[in-house]
Amino acid sequence: MTRHDPTLMHRGLLAVRRNTIRRLLNAVFGIAQLRDGQQRVIDSVLDGKDTLAIMPTGGGKSLCYQIPAKMLEGITIVVSPLISLMKDQLEKLEELGIRSVQVNSSLNAEEEHAAIEAIETEACEIVFCTPERLVSPEFIAVLQKVKLDIVVIDEAHCISQWGHDFRPAYIGLSSALQAIGKPPVLALTATATEECIADIGKQLGRKLNVINTGVYRPNLHYGVVQVTSTAEKYQQ
Repeated sequence: MTRHDPTLMHRGLLAVRRNTIRRLLNAVFGIAQLRDGQQRVIDSVLDGKDTLAIMPTGGGKSLCYQIPAKMLEGITIVVSPLISLMKDQLEKLEELGIRSVQVNSSLNAEEEHAAIEAIETEACEIVFCTPERLVSPEFIAVLQKVKLDIVVIDEAHCISQWGHDFRPAYIGLSSALQAIGKPPVLALTATATEECIADIGKQLGRKLNVINTGVYRPNLHYGVVQVTSTAEKYQQ
């Protein structure tokens, strides 16, 4: 093999990447090491692949975009349907020193103006928004002017034709992604059947690298208890 062997070069770049991830984990997030599923998702995202990560609640899905957001140069957009969760994530990132803003209906005019200005000047690393905001023409116009690294779609099962009744705006995400330059997508969900997985890719118009760590959680289980009366049922 020569020193220009592409396999060796790839291994060398991968080693550098892993070292950078380890440093970030320790210095920024205070975490010793990633779980296997997290590493695979982060590698897929950093390779520029459209990715669907199916990981259980509490499985560390947030790190799968937070690490790439710190390593890449542009802005990471995180689409979330829940403003309360968005606010919680924002506060945690601010504590870690990661520049983040949110754009949703909870902001007053002054707060929204400040958030939009931070996006336009690329003074933030992560932007949280609702699906309704991402599909709005005004917000699309703002995002068309800046460098976007990834668009993260949380609760991605809502994209499927079997899930979008919860938030119809999810149906418009594919068109919005097209309008803002077709950045790579990281779709996140804790649950998706094979039919749902296929439909998410179809609705987004993307060939997704699916990483499924399973939904097993050791603190949850199903059980059946036989009872012979209503009183006994209430007692159980």
